[in-house]
Amino acid sequence: MVNLTTHISGLASGLDTEKIVSDMMKVNRIPLDKLQQAKTLNKWKTDAYREINLKIASFRDAMQDLRLQGTFNAQKVSSSNASIDVSMVGESKLLNFTISEAKLATSATGSSVSFDTKIGNGKDKIDPNAVADITFNLNGIEITIPKDSTFDQAIAQINSKSADTNAKVANVGGSLVFSSTEAGAGKPITISNSSPETQSLLKITNGATNAANPAEQFPNGTYSNGQAAESGYVVINGTKITVSDNTFTYDGVQIKLKAEVSAGNPASVSVASDTDKIFDKLKIFVDKYNELVKDFNDKLSESKNRKYPPLTEAQKKDMKEADIKLWEDKAKSGLLANDPAIRQFLTQLRSSMSEIIKGEGINPSFDSLPEIGITTSKDYKDNGKLVLDESKLKSLLTTNLTDIQKMFSTKFETDNPNDTTITSADKHKNSGFAIRVYDRISDTLSQLKVKAGAPGTISVNSVLGKEAASIDERMVKVQNRVYAQEQALWTKFNAMEKALQQLNSQSSFWSNQLGQ
Repeated sequence: MVNLTTHISGLASGLDTEKIVSDMMKVNRIPLDKLQQAKTLNKWKTDAYREINLKIASFRDAMQDLRLQGTFNAQKVSSSNASIDVSMVGESKLLNFTISEAKLATSATGSSVSFDTKIGNGKDKIDPNAVADITFNLNGIEITIPKDSTFDQAIAQINSKSADTNAKVANVGGSLVFSSTEAGAGKPITISNSSPETQSLLKITNGATNAANPAEQFPNGTYSNGQAAESGYVVINGTKITVSDNTFTYDGVQIKLKAEVSAGNPASVSVASDTDKIFDKLKIFVDKYNELVKDFNDKLSESKNRKYPPLTEAQKKDMKEADIKLWEDKAKSGLLANDPAIRQFLTQLRSSMSEIIKGEGINPSFDSLPEIGITTSKDYKDNGKLVLDESKLKSLLTTNLTDIQKMFSTKFETDNPNDTTITSADKHKNSGFAIRVYDRISDTLSQLKVKAGAPGTISVNSVLGKEAASIDERMVKVQNRVYAQEQALWTKFNAMEKALQQLNSQSSFWSNQLGQ
């Protein structure tokens, strides 16, 4: 960049040199302003194409499941018995089965014993006047609680030995409750060698949860022995099946036993096609397609406001933010008017859905969308929107689900593994509608990426990215030329001011001489 010389502004001439130079430079800055406007337009177009990219990608996300046969295999399940909850977690081969009997499985439980210690505030000391520590053995491990401990501290001290005792203790409503940390039979809680202070202050007595001899049991009897897990069973279609958990899967159906089922009250489990779910996906496809058609046709027909070019930075300085926004909204109008890429996409999208399918296994009565209630609007103002006959489609999903599945998800392979429904006429003719549309979308997204880069990225290799870089290079050259031109003007005006100063000095000298 050229460095400007020091300004001498009208000291001798009395001229407003700053304004004169500024006015003279306005013409010289016109090429730079035009490049700045071109850069702004470039950014706006990049953003507009990326917005188109996102909308097409959103449409792809809404319809891509229609390419998959599994989408049309959606099932729903019901149970005739409230004691059994059922839900689909896979694909069921059986359309119905009967659970004639069921016994719940039980989980393993741990031993526990409760002592009515009557704990008030856990932060209170167990005995402010205690003269000896509290001691006892828990599962053979000695526990010592300092004499000046609070109830909370006592519990913490006992639990600090849990890794060795395999037991833990908690304050439950004022009672001390000991529980085994391991579930199952043979995991007892045994307390021995409890000191008088222990029995007096904490009410903890000696005993064992699994003691057969009454003399060795806890005196107050508030304890329970650990129990091993016990398997349950279910009888399905006459076959008895052992289950270790009350929730299990059978033939793609998750079954949750909530209560036992008796032979006199069997449960019928029925599996059927979930046509409502399939209908919803097809309706979303139609709705999203129509949104896309309207949005893109609005952009194609949007008029350009040539009276509103992008604002320069100098122009923005004299405007309010609200006025700048209004101006730029008008300036952005028509950015994609009659855009060939968008128009081609819409044309080929319509073609993909209007041409009948000739694939193997296709029912001739189900080879076009109108046959299932999806037709094209007859109103030319709709620009090819789809019209959905919901009643017809729902009815056919019930009676001809397989035919509709083939209409959308049939895949046709050619000898060339790289062929798509775009590059191969045979593949296009023999492929389902969803396959065709998905290929068209993917191809268009690739074209938009080449043109403007992917959304959320900085792409210098896209067409518009390279154009922006070219504009930047030209702006640098023009800016340097403008600075050089401005410096030349200031050099001339500075020379004029110096000459006038010398002339004024000489005139003053001779005036003084002649006046003497």
